[in-house]
Amino acid sequence: MRISLRGVSPPVWRRVLIPEQITIAQLHQVMQLAMGWNDEHLHRFIIRGWRYGGHRDGAFQFFDGPDTLSLSVFDLHDHERFAYLYDFTSWWLHDARVERRTCNQRSGPLPCCIAGSGRCPQEDSGGPERYMNALEVHGEHEFLEWIETLREGQIDVNDLRVEADEWLMWLDRGFDRRATNERLQILAR
Repeated sequence: MRISLRGVSPPVWRRVLIPEQITIAQLHQVMQLAMGWNDEHLHRFIIRGWRYGGHRDGAFQFFDGPDTLSLSVFDLHDHERFAYLYDFTSWWLHDARVERRTCNQRSGPLPCCIAGSGRCPQEDSGGPERYMNALEVHGEHEFLEWIETLREGQIDVNDLRVEADEWLMWLDRGFDRRATNERLQILAR
């Protein structure tokens, strides 16, 4: 399955191998871990026009059985897509596409991430448009300007550490497949 985040550039996507009998609730966990989200917000799947999602105490519920409904009941075909929405205020919309249905030819545990690109936006970064605007503000040119400002006065080491961590968060847009698979190991069968 290929999971792509809509509305961000450079592209953010993951290719994951999942067991065929995975439930909607388990698929949500796989997507959270593979993309790098923290599962702090509500979500829903839109599969063939129907909405499926979990619930939290004090929040509404879409569907009674995310823990029992298997993705296999939809009999999704190769290249068929569905949507996954995470965080109803930021509206992080993901395309999920079945690339190929195969027998498990892999010797390792599932789920597992076999490819990907791009670092997922931080939680609560405001959705695709606000995130893309923030990326412009935190570009390499602006980083170099910030470095130049450090020459102008005294530096408080604690303030510098906080600011440097923030810059690193914005400038590090790489994808680490090994770290992703370490997160997914908690779900592996």
